[in-house]
Amino acid sequence: MRRILWHAAALSLVALLSNCVPNRGWRAPTPAVPGPAPGYAVSLLGSLVIPPNLVVDGLNVGGLSALVRTGEDTWRALVDNEEDTPARVFELRFRVTERGPAPLAGDKPSGVPRSVLRLAGLDGRNFDGEGLALTPQGTLLVSSETEPSIREISATGETLRRLPVPELFLSDKLAGRGARVNGGFEALVLSPDGKTLWTANETALAQDAPDEARFATHPIRLLRYDSYTPAAQYVYVVEPIRRRGPGFSVRGLVDLVILPEGGLLALEREYVEGFGMKVQLFHVSLDGATDVSGMESLAGQTYTPVRKTLLYDFARSGFVPDNLEGMTFGPALPDGDRTLVLVSDDNFKALVQQTQIVALRLHSDVRGGS
Repeated sequence: MRRILWHAAALSLVALLSNCVPNRGWRAPTPAVPGPAPGYAVSLLGSLVIPPNLVVDGLNVGGLSALVRTGEDTWRALVDNEEDTPARVFELRFRVTERGPAPLAGDKPSGVPRSVLRLAGLDGRNFDGEGLALTPQGTLLVSSETEPSIREISATGETLRRLPVPELFLSDKLAGRGARVNGGFEALVLSPDGKTLWTANETALAQDAPDEARFATHPIRLLRYDSYTPAAQYVYVVEPIRRRGPGFSVRGLVDLVILPEGGLLALEREYVEGFGMKVQLFHVSLDGATDVSGMESLAGQTYTPVRKTLLYDFARSGFVPDNLEGMTFGPALPDGDRTLVLVSDDNFKALVQQTQIVALRLHSDVRGGS
């Protein structure tokens, strides 16, 4: 998400444009039916805060919106955007143990960001980085939510290709269709074999739901690529905002992880002005869900969404999350449990937000299936 705190003028523009969107037959979807208990237990291991106002190779560290593990203690983090500065990916070095994330031996938290990869020809004016994945060939996939788009990036930061995006996702404000402002491809995850890629719009496409639906349950589209070619789409129903104030409110899907035994993990992030952040982790089962790739609009259509089961709610942990937007698997713990590592986008607002790295333990007795 480009900026969690939008100006009132921008909100008015979005509302004006959305009034032109044809949503005849729209009805808010019912909350997704929970799937069977997936057999997971999630707990907090710990967190690490990267100090503010760091500069690496002449560029400010911040706005970290996506995270991927590239080696034992090596990670890459994609910057959302910082006005007209170069689009970039930072290399981070930290370890994850049963106590959570920590700098490498002898390092301070300020030493976690090590180097930066500039994305050639891209900056905050034409690229809004949100999703990041590592291919088996060592290249990077990056998503931008404005168009939205997915690019493959070389080790030197050059764009190798752009993946095809189904037209119904492409933002067209005049026609009232496609991704809304700051509502495009926020999530991005690639299977280890490189054959399956998932992404999703953060909030409902303009033709799928009216603008006011963002406060209630609303449908987004999980988009699956097979061998980098768009394949199926499934409806994921975002939870409603249950406590609203008079100011800005937003909730959406911000990242995904593919489970080896089938299904997905989905991270939903909510911000309500005056109340702060709410972050929840869900298990997603695709069993029985309808492929809606042939539906130009979801309004008035009948379909079966994916099934969701709440696995973890930061509100019950005693830990106060910042704007967590990136999620990836970390190293296995000594007892065999997996770790999930998350990163927050501080929106380059060091006085009011933090860059957090958070580690969760994912204990599972699942042996297969989704």
